[in-house]
Amino acid sequence: MEYMTAQEAAKLWGISDRRVRILCPEGKVEGAEKIGKSYRIPADAKKPTDGRAAKENYELRYLKWDDTVIGTINPSNEVNFTAPNFNNVVSLYTHGTTYWSAEQFTEFLSERVVSRDRRDIERILFRCGLSHYDVQQIAEITHGIHPKDLLWIANKKSDTLSSTMTAVFASVFHQKIDLQGDSLDTPEGYNIKRYGVMDGRYGIYKQRINPLVTDVESEIAVYLLAKRLGVPCCPAVRADKNTVFSVFLYDFSKEYVVHFRRFFNGRRGDNEYQNLINVRPQYRDDIAQMIFLDFITRQDDRHLSNIAVKISGKEESFYPLYDNGRSLFYEDTEDMVQNAVSDVAGYATTFGYSGTYWDYVQEITRYNGNFKDLIDLSVTKDEVAAILNEAGFKGYRFDGALEWIWKTISMIKRL
Repeated sequence: MEYMTAQEAAKLWGISDRRVRILCPEGKVEGAEKIGKSYRIPADAKKPTDGRAAKENYELRYLKWDDTVIGTINPSNEVNFTAPNFNNVVSLYTHGTTYWSAEQFTEFLSERVVSRDRRDIERILFRCGLSHYDVQQIAEITHGIHPKDLLWIANKKSDTLSSTMTAVFASVFHQKIDLQGDSLDTPEGYNIKRYGVMDGRYGIYKQRINPLVTDVESEIAVYLLAKRLGVPCCPAVRADKNTVFSVFLYDFSKEYVVHFRRFFNGRRGDNEYQNLINVRPQYRDDIAQMIFLDFITRQDDRHLSNIAVKISGKEESFYPLYDNGRSLFYEDTEDMVQNAVSDVAGYATTFGYSGTYWDYVQEITRYNGNFKDLIDLSVTKDEVAAILNEAGFKGYRFDGALEWIWKTISMIKRL
């Protein structure tokens, strides 16, 4: 039997590849099989019918920025923008278009609501009163509110963000007391992250995924190593034994963060490095720094929603790296770690549709020449060991992380 990829199916059916990856695990693509992190789809598979029928007697809703209407949402979940270029952030989402199909709107919302991959998703759905995962239903309950910007869904034109946010957090989220004694609404329990304050800085508290992983230690180690190597990275500090606090490096009252996913309107090429620099060539060096660091730390979760720019008025800049917990063998067995450090090139993690970080490091070095302007590799092995010790690494994961980091640095130096 012949097969096609999710990207090929998306092009054939006229929908986004993200939508295909949502439909496959829901069992709506006949014959689809998951191989590793990708889906193999029969070449003759039919496009699934869209079961998201419009609700009867459903009134027009509004897409707002703060309390200003920028678009209307019809009963079929199509969006007609009245202000597609309301500000720089909105423009990055809309690309200036005045219309979103239901597919495009769902893709936008899927980046804002809780992921189906959360370990506590059943508890979250129960709290929302849902029997199954549905992006549109979750967005209806939470109004699509997300702390990264002021976009949200209003049922009435007169609804305000402040009153809606209070109602959402009261019914779906828990209210918590931060470390300074201030009461604040946080998505604690909604997933394993909550927003709060530590030492006067705003950010995210992230609990350990499970007792067997070292994602807390990895988050801290990557920040400390990035600082030593001269790569901008959001600070990560330990809040307690099983919690890391990741600091936000932007002013919520004046600045906004936009994921790189919003810069792409259509299919991307296979070379993710080229994809990124094609849409933002001014960040060529920043992207190269990211790829070098991700190779050195064996990052396993760098996707387009995990890379961002900061919008400050009419200016934008590459946002420091964040969400680095899934790295440095955070969930790997001792045998896996031993195999990886004995064959670094063969066990380098992938980035984008094809190619490993090692492939991209070599490509960057070929075209950029001197990498010394991008990253400081004068770090010693003793310094790396001290960083891992400070982060709390122990046992085989300490040994494996130390060898991996040192070998990757040595490989880069030899280029």
